[in-house]
Amino acid sequence: MLIPTKENTKTITDLRERALELLDQVQKSGPTYIFHHSQPKAVMLSMEEYTNLLDTLEDYLDSIRAQELEANPESGGKSLSELAKTYHLKI
Repeated sequence: MLIPTKENTKTITDLRERALELLDQVQKSGPTYIFHHSQPKAVMLSMEEYTNLLDTLEDYLDSIRAQELEANPESGGKSLSELAKTYHLKI
């Protein structure tokens, strides 16, 4: 879990006045919390981190859906072994 520290915490004013510098920092140091009136309002991520996060979430949701379909075949799902047999795949 990411913990707010002096190094990864910035304000709206910092963002407004030094946006390019903050973007560079995010690229080098990772996620940065953006605070407004001492309250966390956003997190800045590099595009690579954001894409990795979305890919991880998609993989996780796909695995949950696959488990549901495999456990409940009458809902239209097929097991991996059934798919391999149908499409002549080696697993």
